Amino acid sequence: MEQYQRNQARDFRAALVRLTWPAERQQAWLREIGVPGAADELALEFDDFRESVEHGAAAPVLAELDRLLTRMSGAANAHLWTAEALTTEPDWQRVRDLAGTALGLLPDHTG
Repeated sequence: MEQYQRNQARDFRAALVRLTWPAERQQAWLREIGVPGAADELALEFDDFRESVEHGAAAPVLAELDRLLTRMSGAANAHLWTAEALTTEPDWQRVRDLAGTALGLLPDHTG
């Protein structure tokens, strides 16, 4: 696999890992990168790399995760994309669960 594809796979895996983190760690990471109130950054990263990586057995779980994040989107759901929502909204726990399941199913792209 060429280096670019390995980098894409690494970055996608990292984005998924961040989606599995507990709310407090996600909030700390958002502060570190300078967007303390922008929980949407977590989803944007997932979306940035999702199409560029082979998903293998993880494909159905990743599709479910994508549908959930899409359902959470839009002006009517802006309250779901705050740092506080990471700790209070049940949808975020479902995001964490799906991301964790997907991580366990992703093919190894280290080759």
